[in-house]
Amino acid sequence: MSSPQAALGILGSMLATSVDVGGFFVPASQVDKTLHKFCKKLFIHTGNPQFPYQFFGSATALKLGGRHLLFCCGHQIDQFNAENVSFLDATTNHTISAGRKIWPEINETNNDTDWVDVRGLEYPIERYKIPNLSSQFFRIQRGKNVWPVNFRKVFFIFGYPTARQKVDYEIPHVHGVTTFVTGEYGGQTSSPHLHQIKMTRKEIFDTDGMSGGPVFYLGTTGVGEYFVGFAGMVMRGGAESDFIHFIDAEFMLKMFDFDNETEAIKAGYPLSQG
Repeated sequence: MSSPQAALGILGSMLATSVDVGGFFVPASQVDKTLHKFCKKLFIHTGNPQFPYQFFGSATALKLGGRHLLFCCGHQIDQFNAENVSFLDATTNHTISAGRKIWPEINETNNDTDWVDVRGLEYPIERYKIPNLSSQFFRIQRGKNVWPVNFRKVFFIFGYPTARQKVDYEIPHVHGVTTFVTGEYGGQTSSPHLHQIKMTRKEIFDTDGMSGGPVFYLGTTGVGEYFVGFAGMVMRGGAESDFIHFIDAEFMLKMFDFDNETEAIKAGYPLSQG
């Protein structure tokens, strides 16, 4: 496995002592630990007391202005109601359910595109009364930390591969194992807004369960001035392939920008909520 510290070395610079992550500076050695908290493991409440949870992969926690959303894929959650989809709050060890689900409306012009599989789950954080809950969502700064602004080669990919998760209902105990790898840009695909990353990994693993996980990137605004930006969300991968596909961040934000909902509809991205 690689690390952000190693990624800084790849760029030939040991000058950076801190890195801007969503507007907060953290030591370069702590970048991976900081980014882990923005990748959430999806908990599905089943209503079955014997098997209370199901796990359908990963999700990406973003703060857009004053709104807090968890992004994932429709193939992960569409069979469930929004109130049954949650993530685990590390500070309280309680799961937090979404307020509503938001999804693109499918029509004849978009039904064969990958982007219609993007889902947003909104969390009105004042409802949960958990201190510093907002800090668990990566803060988007348009024009500053959204790919490809000042992109410098290296991607950071996070997720919860299914094969690496450990669940024991008898104890009960759930151990969510996050996987982190770096990667390099592999080009745009024929599907609109979908790109490839070639992962740089030493160990081959099945990427099932990585769908919905965040893709970040390393950027720089000057000599020794590094930041981590948001590149997009994993849409799919393969059992042995080094390539994963991600939907680009700028498109995701445009589609789910409620401050500009009318323009989104005009552009062909009408949304449904429920």
